[in-house]
Amino acid sequence: MPARMKQAAITLVKLTLAVGLTVWMVRKGAIDFSVLRELSTPGSVAIGLGLVFALIFINNYRWLILLRAQGFATTVARTLPLSLIGIFFNYAMPGGVGGDVVKGYYLLREHKNQKVAGAVSILLDRIIGLSMMITTAAVALALNMDQVLKNAQLATLATVVFAFFIAFGVFFAVALSSWIGRTRLLQWIFAAAPGGRTLKQIYISLHSYRHRPGALLVSFLFSLLSQTMIIVLFYLVGQAMELESVSLSLYFFLVPVGLVTTSLPLSPAGIGVGQAAFYFLFNLITGQPTQVGPTAITALQIAQFFWGLFGAYFYLRRGKPKIETVASEAV
Repeated sequence: MPARMKQAAITLVKLTLAVGLTVWMVRKGAIDFSVLRELSTPGSVAIGLGLVFALIFINNYRWLILLRAQGFATTVARTLPLSLIGIFFNYAMPGGVGGDVVKGYYLLREHKNQKVAGAVSILLDRIIGLSMMITTAAVALALNMDQVLKNAQLATLATVVFAFFIAFGVFFAVALSSWIGRTRLLQWIFAAAPGGRTLKQIYISLHSYRHRPGALLVSFLFSLLSQTMIIVLFYLVGQAMELESVSLSLYFFLVPVGLVTTSLPLSPAGIGVGQAAFYFLFNLITGQPTQVGPTAITALQIAQFFWGLFGAYFYLRRGKPKIETVASEAV
């Protein structure tokens, strides 16, 4: 019962945050659903849904590559339903149980002897996605440094982005370096830290990707491709709303940074949080209020929810996971 109450409290807080931010954004005039309706012609809806499905497919294939690198004998036909189930749970159960945890549950139920490897594949898939977002933003900032230095807030944000860029570099250096893996310090940490045995298993599984450089390279390239597709979607929305003051190169900064905020477990599928983040970012660049950022992320979330409904279908065809167990592990 305490676990259920804790889960219910987390869900309530996140739903309240999402609703509160959305209402605030609407009252502020940052989100105007009539604008979204005007942009939603049959052609644009078809293009948007097709683009988002391609995005989901690419991200799923990136995960599949990482799974195969860990020795999983699986296919797109088996992993794509899990990815769609994950998307569904991002919207349907916005508590401590994320979509990654639920799809991981189903994966590990079918591969009981590869639990650590399966969990690490999901973790690394998420890390690669986030690190590529930061890398893309860092490169875009470097290419627009003259404009960045003119704005104190933008310069501060750039410092944070570059700091995360370095942090991800350190992470991959530690995870993949054969020299660091043999140091006494790391072995001492595994021996002394709580849960050190599990940490060592996770490290060994991560370190094994050192011997699969091709899989890592393709995963990073697929991540870059999926981000570019989202950036194109945002750019098309900006063009449709006649936002001419933001160059395409700046979208390569704005969109990845905004997407990082939506990946934080603060609200269901980043609803509300994403709108607020993109409103701030686009206003920071343009110097005046604009609805482009919130409109574009809302369109993306609606399209993802649409495809997530197919995840609900695949979920109903499977045995229900032990949510209480999964939730306690997630939080």
